[in-house]
Amino acid sequence: MFRLLLLLLLLPSSFVWGQEHVRLNIHLEGIDRGRLKIYFDDGLVNDLIDVKEGDPSILLEKTTYTPYPRISFSYDGSYYQYFINRLVTTLNIYYDENREDFPFYADQNKDITPIYDTVSNVIFRNLREDQKTEGLKLNELFTKHGSEIRTNDSVKYVLNQVTKAMNVKSMAILSSYPDDFFSFLYFKDQVLGSTHFIEDDPEYYTDLLVYYNSTFPPEFRTTIEGKKIVQDLERKISPVLIKENEPMPDIYFKDIYGDTIFFKNQPEGFVLLDFWASWCSPCLEQIPDLRFLRENFSEDRLKIIGISIDRDSVSFINSVKENKMDWIHSFDSGGILSSSLGFNSIPRIVLLDRNGHIVYYKKGGRLDMQKINAILRKD
Repeated sequence: MFRLLLLLLLLPSSFVWGQEHVRLNIHLEGIDRGRLKIYFDDGLVNDLIDVKEGDPSILLEKTTYTPYPRISFSYDGSYYQYFINRLVTTLNIYYDENREDFPFYADQNKDITPIYDTVSNVIFRNLREDQKTEGLKLNELFTKHGSEIRTNDSVKYVLNQVTKAMNVKSMAILSSYPDDFFSFLYFKDQVLGSTHFIEDDPEYYTDLLVYYNSTFPPEFRTTIEGKKIVQDLERKISPVLIKENEPMPDIYFKDIYGDTIFFKNQPEGFVLLDFWASWCSPCLEQIPDLRFLRENFSEDRLKIIGISIDRDSVSFINSVKENKMDWIHSFDSGGILSSSLGFNSIPRIVLLDRNGHIVYYKKGGRLDMQKINAILRKD
């Protein structure tokens, strides 16, 4: 059993320079709360909000690390995302089945602004229009070769090239609107987000960092959210090298109880680190192998530690339960610490001996269970 109620310990410290506090009152009318999902993005983590039955309104009081935190709603296939423009505001959400086109809607409120809306957002409209060719190529690529994206070198090469071509077009448009926060967010979420599909390429990441520093104003770049972007790119430019027969870097995570997890000079013979996320299919596919290891090696021989880079703590918790991942867990919100190891893709498996030396390292793909078993059975 996991004492998941203590997950509150995973939330960011409230003593962070540059933070603000948002107070958002959400009124619900005609809404089935069981079908409603609300997410709050504080600039670092996009967290699912607990919606309780019977309450006509929801009061959110959140710390934020960005000039414009985001709120999003999902209901029966409809999805809306907004910038929150004021630290204290009220938002009314409705569901009216008599409205055929848009039965789920929010009121017109000057304190919030739709984000990905081609009607009101001219920047997004221009982006969508200019990216049609690359968008079709990506859709075709994922439709035909989705299962090979991480394993087929030819498919990976094409994906890299199309992604970079799309990013070139995106950045050209964004540079015309540098002072609009939407441009900053799009660069963060879409341009940088797409680098998960790009193989390690320090030169490309250097170009992105130069663009970022020369395009967006200081009031965006000097926020905690903005500084995190720089840190992520710098780590991709000069990543920590994770190699077999090398010592594990001195980076420590906290478990879900808030206790520091140590890797070196441990009583266990070996420590296995599994970097994963609930949305990562290859990560979930290797869970049976991890369960096999847990069942066949005692805890004093092998300590297994799952390190989730989910941005949504609820998805992380639910996935641990559903997949019966009965081992130690750490929630690295948004991969903040994991990125310091140069990890820009998952799954990653790192197996350490009792001295903290890496004896097995796997980036993507299936685990070499024969090799792992041989290592664990050594005297």
